[in-house]
Amino acid sequence: MSFGYVSLFSGAGGLDIGLERAGLVPFSLCEIEKNFCSTLENNQGWCHSDQRSYLGNARILNADIRELSPQELYPGGELDLVVGGPPCQAFSSSGKQLSVLDPRGALISEFFRIIDAMKPRMFLLENVRGLVTARDKSGEPGGVIKELIHSLEEIGYSCRAALLNAADFGAFQRRVRCFILGSSRGTVPVFPEPTFSKDSELFGNPWRTLEGFLGTHADEDEGNFTYPSERLAGQLKAIRPGSGLKSPGRAEPTRPGGHWGYRQGTFIADLSLPARTVTGSSSQDWIRWKGVLRRLTFPEIKLLQGFPDDWRVEGTKAQRYKQIGNAVPTVFGEAIGNVIVQHLNAFPATKPVRVQLPKKLEWHMDYTKRDHARNASARIAHQHFDSLK
Repeated sequence: MSFGYVSLFSGAGGLDIGLERAGLVPFSLCEIEKNFCSTLENNQGWCHSDQRSYLGNARILNADIRELSPQELYPGGELDLVVGGPPCQAFSSSGKQLSVLDPRGALISEFFRIIDAMKPRMFLLENVRGLVTARDKSGEPGGVIKELIHSLEEIGYSCRAALLNAADFGAFQRRVRCFILGSSRGTVPVFPEPTFSKDSELFGNPWRTLEGFLGTHADEDEGNFTYPSERLAGQLKAIRPGSGLKSPGRAEPTRPGGHWGYRQGTFIADLSLPARTVTGSSSQDWIRWKGVLRRLTFPEIKLLQGFPDDWRVEGTKAQRYKQIGNAVPTVFGEAIGNVIVQHLNAFPATKPVRVQLPKKLEWHMDYTKRDHARNASARIAHQHFDSLK
């Protein structure tokens, strides 16, 4: 039996590729970016490198979700599933973390609106790990996700949240994302167990490394290579893999030496580990491969995200990197999709059961509160100084 779903904030189709591999069938995909929709339209059909068809007869809607009615997404009848990843910049640890005060963060309420109106049997929400500690309007870390789950429970869903790492499911990339899964009947299923681990004694399968990836999938087209300038090459010469040029940070009570990080675009990948999270820009990590120092190329990051080799990405160079770098790794859609299909096949008739928030997520929230209590005064002072510049 096949199950249909509606996809919101579909991007370049990463999550949908995985869901289709699990046997789910898309009815419609909604995306506001026109060039993203062009990518979806131009890949609707057979992918020879993956030996299967994607997106079927799905309707691809180039539209703002705030202006769409549920009927435009799905004309009627009971819907099995709604999935989506509202824009995540408002919750990202690399941004200003304005949370629900950012218009993009407020789009999470549009996802809720669609769920409330369509009442699908299940839903899947995806976002950055920062959603776990995102502050609500009162400034409480974790307030956003707690309020969201409470609201979803109030309209009749059993909800479960988790942080999952793509490397734990066989990706050649370390990428942690937050997921909320919901069911309108019974107890929402648990998320899939990892099949790979940094500590191979736990699951028997060690993480798949970047070296292993390049051994099979390295880009051989030198026309795609980006090399460092002579000056940068000299600076990177002594940098060991898994590190980069450090930028000084501001002193904080618990970090007197500064809250430092790596200078943008200077990190050299450790080939003995899965790749770091690929980004939505052309400034990917450097790799030392076959005696050459170069960046990971676009074809390589496309494969690291799990897209078929012949998945055609439309738009300018910047738009293409944005589409692939911001996508959901396909392994997530397939792994969680299998759990969803199993639950829908045995869909219970009992009322939804409330599930406690995992202790791991509560720990992240508590840590954020403690860190803010120790370092907030220094950060506020620096923010005030910056505003005077």
